Amino acid sequence: MFDFGGVIAEEGFVQGMKAIAEKHGLDPSSVEKTATAILYDSGYLCGKSTEEAFWESFKRKFDLNESVQDLRNEVLSRFVLRPWMLKLIHTLRDLGYATVLLTDQTNWIEEINEKASFYDIFDYVFNSYRLGKSKHDGTIFQDVLNTLHEDPGSIIFIDDKEENVTLAKKLDIVGILYKNKAKLLKDLCLILPELSRTSFD
Repeated sequence: MFDFGGVIAEEGFVQGMKAIAEKHGLDPSSVEKTATAILYDSGYLCGKSTEEAFWESFKRKFDLNESVQDLRNEVLSRFVLRPWMLKLIHTLRDLGYATVLLTDQTNWIEEINEKASFYDIFDYVFNSYRLGKSKHDGTIFQDVLNTLHEDPGSIIFIDDKEENVTLAKKLDIVGILYKNKAKLLKDLCLILPELSRTSFD
């Protein structure tokens, strides 16, 4: 079970906010934290508010005159899919494992999928924008378990945020904190030795 931004793809939101901050002479850390707070607090992440409302609040906070289209392009263009990760997911499916996407994303991921078409390599796609709740609400993991009808100990969850991995582990899901490619492949091969027969260069 995979997260999207920071795992399957580069972390476009973080990198995009950093680019916006640098472009306008703002502190990148402050911009990212504020944007993340607006994303959650506005309800946009869980489909309870609009993208327009998110950007208007963001622009107002930092007194920006840049167009919404330009701002969103700074973010969406940086969600670059990692080819080796797509190969890993294909390999897992070839080995008979079900693959699941569990992500805190908005409608942006659907736009990315329309261009790159990666949803089809997953047996299930769970997106906060469609579920109406995010990983911050720990119940999302139980919801996923209820849908999958699998023993929690048979599920491997990969995420780049430690708090999400911790929440999954509380339900006995096997959690792996993504740090880098080499560490992830090492951790996975310890659990699934058959993966060691494939190169992911």
